[in-house]
Amino acid sequence: MPAAPDPSFTWQEGAAAVAIIGMLAFLVTWVVTDVIGLRRTAYIAVLSLVTLGLLGGYLAWSGTDPADLFTKGSGFGVLAGLVAAIVVTPGVHRLSIGIRPQGAELIRRLVWEGAVYGVAEALLLATLPVLAVWQACEALGWTDPGWPAVGAGTLAILSALVVIAVHHLGYREFRGRSGRKMLAGAMLACGVQALAYLLTGNVLAPIVAHVLLHAQMILRGVLLPPVQVIPGVSAPATREPTDSIAA
Repeated sequence: MPAAPDPSFTWQEGAAAVAIIGMLAFLVTWVVTDVIGLRRTAYIAVLSLVTLGLLGGYLAWSGTDPADLFTKGSGFGVLAGLVAAIVVTPGVHRLSIGIRPQGAELIRRLVWEGAVYGVAEALLLATLPVLAVWQACEALGWTDPGWPAVGAGTLAILSALVVIAVHHLGYREFRGRSGRKMLAGAMLACGVQALAYLLTGNVLAPIVAHVLLHAQMILRGVLLPPVQVIPGVSAPATREPTDSIAA
């Protein structure tokens, strides 16, 4: 289970933190990719800075020891991450194969879009909302073993799913009827990662799972969001060749 907060941390602070996480998770996609129109490479840099700021701010606010995110059951965290990645692999293999990068471009994308992008989304979508809700429930005394812990865990996963949904709805390609299937896939993949974090309490679980998810998509030639839309073109035409996108 996730790390405990400082005893002075209140459930109201946890609830406020979840609201802030959800709001910024939406704004970072909508403002940066839709309103401003930054391309993927620059967007990943902004997303990473926002996520690190949120993580550092929340850990300081809640009095959570950063070491607890990594040291508690690290072996189980890695194992859970591998299992979570395997669970969603069949869904990745159903995506249409695009143009696969080669050579230096493949290495660049695996590092920047696979590792850096994957870590940022794992922390923002599958770690922070789960941690904040669990710690809010702990402040209320709802995390005792048994049914209270089950209820708190369910609430944490549901909150993560809301954050995952609003984050992806900030991308233009996820809005509207044509994006519903992609949104469902994103919520499933990231939801499994959130569950892996909840069960292990180790951030390596969602990180390993999300990095492997992005790596699989890159190796299949599937473009990660955002996909830039050509101004004035209503169809899902892009500046980069693809016919399929997933989270």
